[in-house]
Amino acid sequence: MNKINRNILAALLSGSSLAATGGAVADDMMPEEKSLSALEYELLGRDELWTYKALDSYSEPAFMSELVASGALPPVKDRLPAEPLVHLTGAMADGVGEYGGVFRHVIGGRPEGWNWMAGQHQGWGGINMAMQECLVRTGPLWQVKAEDQSGPLPNLAKDWTWNDDRTQLTLNLVEGARWSDGDPFDAADVEFWWNDNVQDENVSAWMSQNGMGEGTSMDVLDDSTVRFNFVDPQGPSRVLSLAYIQGCPGPSHVLKPLHPKYKDGATYDEYRNALPADMVPPVVMGPWVPVDHRPDEIVIMRRNPYYWKVDEAGNQLPYYNEMHFKLTSWSDRTTQAVAGTGDFSNMENPGNYVAALEQAQKPDSPTTIKFGVRVLAWELELNLSETVGVNDEVDAELRGLFRNKDFRVALSHALDRETIGQSVARGPFMYPFPGGFSVGSPYYDRDSTVYYGYNQDKANAMLEALGLVDTDGNGVRNMPQTGADAEIDLVYDTSEPTDKKQVDAVTAMLAEVGIKIISRSVDEIEPVADSGNFNIISRRHHWLIPTRQTCDYVPISVGCPDWHPADDDGNRNLFPWEMEMVEAVDRIQRTWDTAEAAEAARTIQRNWTENVYTIGLVQAPGALLINKRVRNAHPGTPIYMYEWAEDGIVRERLWTAAGDQLTELFEGELPAY
Repeated sequence: MNKINRNILAALLSGSSLAATGGAVADDMMPEEKSLSALEYELLGRDELWTYKALDSYSEPAFMSELVASGALPPVKDRLPAEPLVHLTGAMADGVGEYGGVFRHVIGGRPEGWNWMAGQHQGWGGINMAMQECLVRTGPLWQVKAEDQSGPLPNLAKDWTWNDDRTQLTLNLVEGARWSDGDPFDAADVEFWWNDNVQDENVSAWMSQNGMGEGTSMDVLDDSTVRFNFVDPQGPSRVLSLAYIQGCPGPSHVLKPLHPKYKDGATYDEYRNALPADMVPPVVMGPWVPVDHRPDEIVIMRRNPYYWKVDEAGNQLPYYNEMHFKLTSWSDRTTQAVAGTGDFSNMENPGNYVAALEQAQKPDSPTTIKFGVRVLAWELELNLSETVGVNDEVDAELRGLFRNKDFRVALSHALDRETIGQSVARGPFMYPFPGGFSVGSPYYDRDSTVYYGYNQDKANAMLEALGLVDTDGNGVRNMPQTGADAEIDLVYDTSEPTDKKQVDAVTAMLAEVGIKIISRSVDEIEPVADSGNFNIISRRHHWLIPTRQTCDYVPISVGCPDWHPADDDGNRNLFPWEMEMVEAVDRIQRTWDTAEAAEAARTIQRNWTENVYTIGLVQAPGALLINKRVRNAHPGTPIYMYEWAEDGIVRERLWTAAGDQLTELFEGELPAY
């Protein structure tokens, strides 16, 4: 048991807190934070993780060699690129692995379908990342030294170059890599992803049309080379946009014939749903392929025979032959990981933390548990649109209030985040969240963070100054224009028990200052958020890297963020400070000066928190739970930093010793196309 966990347990037993969270702090300054992270690890240079080169020979699992001998499968050297990606042994905690066995996930998601190009998800919890390979990779960047943090890691693009004025970015793709059905991966796949998905306004691609900058175009130079052309000079951070989940090409030989541009009479809905979740196996570039989907029960994946990565000994990766995703709930993911019936969990529900810690301390515990920095945060998102989702004059007046900074500040002052945090998890886990970057972000800056802490008297005074007075004596303030009670609908996700506890606390606290919250639970929050038909959404927020899924947080395109959407004609009334944040993001994307990028991030944080772009609630650390039989699970892996731990832990290099391996359900089989 490491020292930090002893401290956590001592604090829990004594009822004390390791992190200051109180309301006695000045309104404009965050309290000091004490991290619960116990992660210690040696950082590496980016070139020490992997490289691209030909090896003298290659190996594969014995059952695949038998298939080769029977003529059912080409030799392994013919299934690999001439220069495959080679994972270097020095970056592996336990070195070169053994083939075989099963890696078990437990998730609360359900696959929408296999067409990620059109914005479908595969159930989250790691299925997406097990299937998709993107042009570049960011998850393992947590393992890279600060001086080598010069952009993403190579992946399908093995390297890239800029022209002299940095208005053109040329990507050199891996040559000879193949999709899981044996079809070559090449520039045609990237071209289809960009032109017919990202740039097609009718396709809900994960990258927005302006995700690589407004006016950006792409040229195919040859089968293994593509070039992005920018209107203005760019910086190295621009390449980060080509990582998961935005920069992941799909199989053009499968999807292009189904696209409305190429199939007469096809609709975009038909295209989006062209690869339903019950249609297995889909064609992928990732290490595992879905071969069985039993709704509400399990997704089973088998190794990709054409996976294009190896270890230094020439073993074709991955080491595990099979991966299971049991479909239950997100809370059950932690329960099963602790019990040893699951092998992995990003422990993200603080309500489970105390019980999980106590269980992990037992000598016979099958699981290791490591807390990282605070990367999980929750917030209230007030719809700032003057038109989208406005159904009557009361909605219209509410939107006017939402757009008034004093109203947002008053709501922030009404919230006792100490109490909200303790309602979720007793002990030292929770810390106030003011909005913007979580404190675990390398871009977070306390001095640039404005915090409107708990001050009920100030909240009441500000609401009264806005003309919100209880004129009929029913305990609810009346709005000055319509005279209606200040009743606000709030939507939250039922699948997250942490969200429900916070909504209950927020409802009670706002009632104390005369604001009535009418909460509404939904099974999935994303469709509601995407529609814009809401007044307030309460949900988890985790923004750590300003170049990752930027459109979810800053209005760089008309379709984002969810809490300030444009109308059908693309119109909206952005605040000047919103435009400053957009400009700051643009500076981060363009600059080659790390100090300038850091200052731009501080501009984002200052504008976000000073203007209460969203009303932050609390933030908490996550913990990574790994079964002790799993090897190469690097003890320093955070549950979320540059990407979620499913990618950061580099699952293709995980393995289990032969004597500890679990029985495969589809032993000896490969995806059948």
